[in-house]
Amino acid sequence: MLRLPLLQSSGHTLARFLVLSSVFLPATTVSMAEDRPEDRARRPDSGFAIVGVHVIPMDEDRVLENQTVVVLDGRITEVGAVDATPVPEGLRRIEGEGRYLMPGLADLHVHLRRPDEYPNYLAWGVTTVMHLGGSERQGRALLEHRRQIAAGEMSGPNIYATERIFDGDPRVAGGAYSFAEPDAARARVSELAAAGFDFIKIYNNVSHEVFRAIVDESHDHGLPVFGHVPRGFDPLTAMREGQDAVVHTEEFFFTYFQGPRSITDMDRSYRPDLSKIPALARTLVDHEVAVIPDLSFTFTNLLMWDDLDHLWNDPEMRYLYPEAVSGWKRSNINRRNEIENFIVRGQWKYELMQELTRQFQEAGVLQVIGTDAALPGLFPGKAAHRELTELVKAGLGNFEALSMGTRNAGEFVRRYIDAEARFGRIEPGYRADLMLVAENPLEDVRHARSPSAVAVSGHWIERAELHAQREALAGRYRELDDLNREVDAALSGTEPAERLQPLLAAHRGDEEAEAAIEGRINTAGYAAASGDDLARAQALLEVATELFPQSANTWDSLGEILLARGDRNGAIACYRKALEVDPEFSNATYQLERILESVEE
Repeated sequence: MLRLPLLQSSGHTLARFLVLSSVFLPATTVSMAEDRPEDRARRPDSGFAIVGVHVIPMDEDRVLENQTVVVLDGRITEVGAVDATPVPEGLRRIEGEGRYLMPGLADLHVHLRRPDEYPNYLAWGVTTVMHLGGSERQGRALLEHRRQIAAGEMSGPNIYATERIFDGDPRVAGGAYSFAEPDAARARVSELAAAGFDFIKIYNNVSHEVFRAIVDESHDHGLPVFGHVPRGFDPLTAMREGQDAVVHTEEFFFTYFQGPRSITDMDRSYRPDLSKIPALARTLVDHEVAVIPDLSFTFTNLLMWDDLDHLWNDPEMRYLYPEAVSGWKRSNINRRNEIENFIVRGQWKYELMQELTRQFQEAGVLQVIGTDAALPGLFPGKAAHRELTELVKAGLGNFEALSMGTRNAGEFVRRYIDAEARFGRIEPGYRADLMLVAENPLEDVRHARSPSAVAVSGHWIERAELHAQREALAGRYRELDDLNREVDAALSGTEPAERLQPLLAAHRGDEEAEAAIEGRINTAGYAAASGDDLARAQALLEVATELFPQSANTWDSLGEILLARGDRNGAIACYRKALEVDPEFSNATYQLERILESVEE
């Protein structure tokens, strides 16, 4: 299975740069309690007062000048004029110096992969994120991470999360649960609710019968249903029957507006019927369905086609994990077939998404920021600011755009996830998720791009501290880049296993380095396969299983290549070996079931 070293890889973290204390629990240590950011007692060191600051409360389009904001136990307790709001004795005093204080941003469509992404979110003022799907282990790790963040043991944004995506049979989303029967979907919903996840995410191929089961069971457990719009039945039916949020406006392009799903032999005369928008907007409002426009995802695809070097030269690239960089280079849209059709369709989609965003805003649809970070071109944290500018380009005002990342996000979480949640505004009783900026973002949303400090649930973090964390990560990434070059050199010669043995021995005990070596071999194997050299792919992945026999992923990857070469028995043996190493390795289970079903047929 092709994957980057993710959160589910035990110990594959740079935790020493991320913790605020000397304690860090490994990603595989999982809290099964229902533990949301609002449920935790706050740290005793979280009190402070910001004095002489211009406050953007985000209740309406206004600025409160020369204010004092008092924070105690992670909550805002007072907001008032400096001369009328004394600082409580003994409380830390932070000088506002005429800067602007606004709520921290929320990115409610991300895919978290590694905890070393967290400083990137905070450095860009993103204090809340919503993870929309990954593996079982990844999801369980996030439950633990949010506990640590709430307790002050780890630095990071507040996290809301699901586990794996729910899809139909066959599944479209790699790594998703595949459900042909309603009862199986109901059982899985119940399991995720008991584990403490916040919502269920659905995908394209869910049937109407399975969709109804997912919605009914989820709502019975108090969980909302977010996701794509199922492609197999009327999209308005999904809205009317309980889907709570649509996570891309592009979903309406493919369903409600019947945009071309295939780019092969695409009819270039297609144009969406914009007269259908008001009926769609009314359905969303009447059934309280929220929308995540995610304009930045489509715009970034168009941008990468136009100028890919702009992406590789982005200064933020140095804060991206090396294997993530490799993944972006391997899987960006320029690697697609029929790229011209893809871009033309993307432009149609983008223009429709802009119009939908504008009309949904006028109709009163609840819209929030989400970006799909960290897909190619979408940097953790920075992508939220691209979404702000995209919203303005679509025709929204600065206050409307900022609202989608602040007060609307707080309303979204209150409406669907936690009725007690209070964040996204600056007023007494609200969670102290804050960002301090030099200039007024109500005049230009780009002024929010360089916060001089952030607060997450009342923990104040200066920019210098975040910069130090990120520079430490960048230094470590340079070391891993050097290691990757050594691995590449070994793989390009004869007897790669023998050449890699001493390299692996030299880094034994450094789990990050070991993961990098394994991941690099895996990447090389899939690169060979994509070049139609399956024999070399098999040889490289056999090296991986020799060097990392206790990694389920190496056996899973080799099984996939053997299956592509027609060696069904070899593939079965590999998938069984993967499950012997890790009985919960979901892709091996899925692939093995498919092979055995085809044998029976």
